Amino acid sequence: MPIKYIRNWELKSFDDIIDVRSPNEYQEDHIPNSTNLPVLNNIERKKIGTIYKNKSAFIAKKIGASLVSANIAAHIKKNLLTKPGNWKVLIYCWRGGQRSKSFATVLSEIGWQVYVLKGGYKTYRSSINKKIFTITKKRKFLIIRGPTGCAKTRILQRLKKIGVNTIDLEGIAKHKGSLLGSNPNVSQPSQKLFESQIYIELKKIKEKKLIFIESESSKIGNLFLPSILLNKIKTSPAIEINSTINSRVNFLLKDYKTYIHKKNSFTELFTHAKSKLGNKIVTKWQQSYKKKEWKDLAFQLITEYYDPLYSHNLKNKNNKVINKYHLQSLTNRSINDFCEVIKKDLGVF
Repeated sequence: MPIKYIRNWELKSFDDIIDVRSPNEYQEDHIPNSTNLPVLNNIERKKIGTIYKNKSAFIAKKIGASLVSANIAAHIKKNLLTKPGNWKVLIYCWRGGQRSKSFATVLSEIGWQVYVLKGGYKTYRSSINKKIFTITKKRKFLIIRGPTGCAKTRILQRLKKIGVNTIDLEGIAKHKGSLLGSNPNVSQPSQKLFESQIYIELKKIKEKKLIFIESESSKIGNLFLPSILLNKIKTSPAIEINSTINSRVNFLLKDYKTYIHKKNSFTELFTHAKSKLGNKIVTKWQQSYKKKEWKDLAFQLITEYYDPLYSHNLKNKNNKVINKYHLQSLTNRSINDFCEVIKKDLGVF
């Protein structure tokens, strides 16, 4: 069956999408729901590249062909033997070259319906930001905003569990969005993969459905929000959440317990704050940190750093606040009850 070449990876319904690039390339970013069956692994790809550069293209192609053939055979044996005769698959590599062509040729000779993405991953990548712009522009958002420690992310997660449409940007970014927000046990995705995952989440939600999303700045950790999404966050209607200072302090201590002993994050925060607030305030924080007076430190950070920063950042946003909520406590039960109220109020928004 002849190989067909297409440019729109979403044009047809495929049974599977196969990314034949190396695992490192796949990890950086890939087409949503694709499976990585590399024709060259990371070491092999580097080896062939070195031979190509230092010896000749001919020698590189000979050795590369032997490796590619063995890998394709292994993938068929391990992953594809159960595929039916009418199986339809899209294959892509970096730019639609030899790697995808070699895999596609073998599969098409077997008799399967094989498509190759023209331009490969580069075609996908050039389209994704356009798609994010188009889909975000059409979506209707409701912003959850409020000062640090008001359980906004936890509320967002609970809303999702009870069937409300949400997008958790901090969850996608694997970062809590502040200088203390990096998870010591989890790395952030690449910028490209972050954008791909945002698109996946947007695509899941029907066009006319309201989407709850947390208010964010332009960066979450090391990752930048797409400009169209940032604009929506700044201008869409919002609800504002607040709570007592004691509840916020206790919530932060519980929510950030994994991060408390990560000295580098506090050092970065102290250095950053010193230029804005001066030595006196930051020295006081450092003393609380050294003494492990976590409650005092959390109180100081909220009142002297995060709350003033929140008030300042509001000046750059034009949300119409349609409702304000004050939670007396931020226990799991309180959050769950509050989310049920929000769900009932959906018709108002």
